[in-house]
Amino acid sequence: MSDAPGGDGRSPLRRRDFAIYWWAGIVSSPGNWASNVCASVLMLSLTGSPFLVGVVNFAIFIPNLLFSLPAGALGDRVERRRMVVVSQSAALVVAALMAVLSGLGALTPLLLVVTCFLLGTANAFTKPPILALIPLLVPRPMVARATALNVVQFQFGQIAGPGIASVLLLAATPTWAFALNAASCLGPIVAMLLIRVDADAGRGEVAAPRRSSGGVAEGLRFVARTPLMPAILAAVVLTNAAVEALRTLAPTLSSELDLPDAAGVVIMGNSVGAMLGLAGFGLIERVLPRRWMLTTAFGLQALGAAVVAVGGSLPVLALGALPLGVGFSLSIPLLSASLQMLSPDEFRSRVMAVFSMAHLGLRPVFALVAGALATGFGGAVALVVFGVMAAVVALVVRRLPLAGLP
Repeated sequence: MSDAPGGDGRSPLRRRDFAIYWWAGIVSSPGNWASNVCASVLMLSLTGSPFLVGVVNFAIFIPNLLFSLPAGALGDRVERRRMVVVSQSAALVVAALMAVLSGLGALTPLLLVVTCFLLGTANAFTKPPILALIPLLVPRPMVARATALNVVQFQFGQIAGPGIASVLLLAATPTWAFALNAASCLGPIVAMLLIRVDADAGRGEVAAPRRSSGGVAEGLRFVARTPLMPAILAAVVLTNAAVEALRTLAPTLSSELDLPDAAGVVIMGNSVGAMLGLAGFGLIERVLPRRWMLTTAFGLQALGAAVVAVGGSLPVLALGALPLGVGFSLSIPLLSASLQMLSPDEFRSRVMAVFSMAHLGLRPVFALVAGALATGFGGAVALVVFGVMAAVVALVVRRLPLAGLP
């Protein structure tokens, strides 16, 4: 991926295999998020304990931290489509079991935690190999745009999933959300059976997939020794830090400003900004060199953090949250695509496993840091700290030799 603007204006969705891949994600992502919301609601109704609700969410997301690296190593040793089929089949079985137990009234708090952990584990083993498929589905000039479209799946799931959960909880029970999640697992399974990765490789657009015999340690050594890769991963961590700080501090800022509705407005503004950034990603990437695109993205995050910290009214908070979301949605696809292009196929799943950990695994740490800073110095000061971090990254990114990327 060079530093020059992308010159091919075609959409990756015009590629048969990527279109199948993308629509499968659109089908599966809302079901997963709806299930997560309903699991939390069910735990609260069973126990009345906010702490145990936190335990459920911990069980859902901790597998990303525990199993991403082993999943990446396995994804570089076996056929990735088959690995996705197996892991999503396991997710389907667990989700169906949750639906049956819930329908029978037999889903106890302990069983709910266990099944959520198993479901999170199945999804953790899906993410590295399915991300590593993207460069095999589109030509190199389209990888960044394809990655941006892949982020749309994630954002769509975060927005649509809770909405679906709300409807199901009003009209029925959590059982239906668990059943919907089981059905949604069919999306990736069917897609992997329809995609023709080897056919694309045979047309000379990408190198033929190669299998690796190495493990986690070899993958980490590759990441550490590859020029630019540690810096790109650090940028991934810090762009997520700004977003997680905003989400964590929104209620504190709302309380400090005596604006009871501000927290929801801030989070919604961030989500709208993210969707706007993703909608304009293809156009911006075609006209702006990627180094400057990344610099702009982190600059927008710094600006947004400063505006939200100043606050004072709901409109100002909403306007501040918008550039934070835009910056995030412009940076993540470029950073992910850069890692994809730096990775030979035999290492790509392990590299994307490290990306997954940097992308999601460290968010709880930044939530704790933001909370601690807010406790000691106030929410506005805490957010300014993360904004300064984004501003520093913006200055550093300008000096990265992105023109040297393949």
